[in-house]
Amino acid sequence: MKKLFLFLTVIGLTTMVMAQNRMYRAENNFQKQTLKGLSQDAAPMSAPQPYQKPVTPKASNEVEPISMFSSVNVYGILYPQQTCMTYNEDINALMFTFRGNTGVVGTGNDICTATSVDGGATFTGAISASPNGGNNRYPSGEIYNPAGNTDPSSAYRVMAAPITDGTNWVGTNFATNNWAGSDLYNQLLESIIGNDLVYSLNAQSNGYAHGISTDYEVGGANVIPYIYRGTFNTAEGGFQWDSTKLAIPFLLAPGDQTYVFMTRPTIAFSPDGMVGYAVFTGSDNRASVNDATGYQPIVYKTTDAGTSWAKMEMLDLVNNPVLIGQGLLPSGLYERVWPLSQTAGTANEIYKPSFNESDVVVDFNGNLHIMAIIKGTYTDHPDSLGYTFTYDNGTLFEVYNENQGDEWYVRFIDTLETDVVADAESGYGDGTDAEGWDHRLQASRSADGKTVFAVWTDTDSEFFTEDINLYPDVRAWGHKVDEGLFTGIIDFTNQGATYGENYFMFVSGTTISHDDGSFEIPVSKSDIRTTNDPGSAVFHSYLKGAIIESADFIYGVGVENAPAVASLKAYPNPVVETLTIEVNLNKASNVTIEVTNLLGQTVYTLNTVGVSGINKFKVDVANIQAGVYFYSATVAGQKSIDKVVVR
Repeated sequence: MKKLFLFLTVIGLTTMVMAQNRMYRAENNFQKQTLKGLSQDAAPMSAPQPYQKPVTPKASNEVEPISMFSSVNVYGILYPQQTCMTYNEDINALMFTFRGNTGVVGTGNDICTATSVDGGATFTGAISASPNGGNNRYPSGEIYNPAGNTDPSSAYRVMAAPITDGTNWVGTNFATNNWAGSDLYNQLLESIIGNDLVYSLNAQSNGYAHGISTDYEVGGANVIPYIYRGTFNTAEGGFQWDSTKLAIPFLLAPGDQTYVFMTRPTIAFSPDGMVGYAVFTGSDNRASVNDATGYQPIVYKTTDAGTSWAKMEMLDLVNNPVLIGQGLLPSGLYERVWPLSQTAGTANEIYKPSFNESDVVVDFNGNLHIMAIIKGTYTDHPDSLGYTFTYDNGTLFEVYNENQGDEWYVRFIDTLETDVVADAESGYGDGTDAEGWDHRLQASRSADGKTVFAVWTDTDSEFFTEDINLYPDVRAWGHKVDEGLFTGIIDFTNQGATYGENYFMFVSGTTISHDDGSFEIPVSKSDIRTTNDPGSAVFHSYLKGAIIESADFIYGVGVENAPAVASLKAYPNPVVETLTIEVNLNKASNVTIEVTNLLGQTVYTLNTVGVSGINKFKVDVANIQAGVYFYSATVAGQKSIDKVVVR
């Protein structure tokens, strides 16, 4: 369970502010986690604690885990910004990249891949890159398919992995192999500081590949931001790599002289490979030290396929109304992002976002979509920017630009049920070798770039009675950019074969588009609980059937912009007996009120006529099973939606 740290401060006289004060976490966990070094292998435990699996309902959905292969241990899949699951539409091929396991495929020092050309029904494993200047760890892999090719045998496997001599991180092994695995081309780029891991590895059909990294000193005293670029050399049969070192864009905290940043940046390109964005996260050093930003995106843009990069204007999301939502609730909690602690409960609350998890995609118009879990920055004191609030699990948003410009828009997606799992709370490993996890937020898009997705894990908090993400399920949300349509929150694994067991998920940056208009999200998950030991084997599966139907895109613009619905809310939340749904209409309209469960089943519906202004509808939930539900109001074909917990 989450630990509650009391922040003993004399505050104002109102009970609301006093209640808020008990919700602050007085420990800099976020920054500590952010700037720790890459984990080296841990020895297997002599007597790991057996995992006690909760009793779950019989599987009732169609997502099927397809066994792939295993890795020697977990030290190859810890970071969701690695590229491990990938799909290429032109050759209809899937590829999962992983460390090997002696006796299964390769060894723990090899980069291995599992490929499927039958839609994920079966996978074939192979060693794709052996050690080069050191042993491979935390591999990423991407399919490079030259423009116009439709034959998998003419495609290539592109890989990158940090290499270790057993004690130190010495550089990066960049490797290309043909589809048959018979023509390996290697290149070693040495690390300057250490902890250099290539994230968001991607390859475009125009013959260029990219990755992004921060080469940093543990604790943040020094950092080198990199953008890596590979150019395919036909004669060599592989990519030749070089790097662009950027000037440090992060605030240098004046107290301890360390940079305020996250170590796992992201990079993505438009479908034609010409427009790209490189996104680092940290406190932007263009802001005044006396008015520091929280952890937020610092964005670089290219329009020439990565030949040159320019830094975009600093994001200004302070007091953004979509981030705030309704602000302070009657419960004493805040609906979405929380304000700076020194302003909470005052007439002039200041909201500065802290991007805790994020991933990016670029649509067919060349616009960037940042899928982000955002919390409130606890304080903007430059030496304390990593502090967080105890009861702020984070809220999921889409942050995007239009016309490839510097103005940014925000769209609400979901409020998370649970918080991240700290190492010591995971029950996975012991002491300094214990490993936790976050929500594994990742972004994906259709091959044509017209539909974008956010995919993450969260725990069914009502069933498992947890407030941290100990039992992760895979959830998704979709946005048809060209049509302005959205899905609700879709839970692929709730009450399924992998209910509560979807650890260390990876998502392909490209989805599978089916002829019926549906989209299949290529997703992997890893079984860590069989051994329950970070130093022992983990077992990877492909989750076949994670499909979003065309009919799921039924919502128009969100609550913040709906022309007919000015606002939608429900209270109390959580609710035990009677729920009041309050709909504020801009004009008298026919309105449909609906309550559905996580599986999309309707538990309540009402068709009525609403008046201009506030309309209140009472819903008896006393006989509804406890859990998370969605309530919605549909007016003139547009649906506004939010979430409620029934206890």
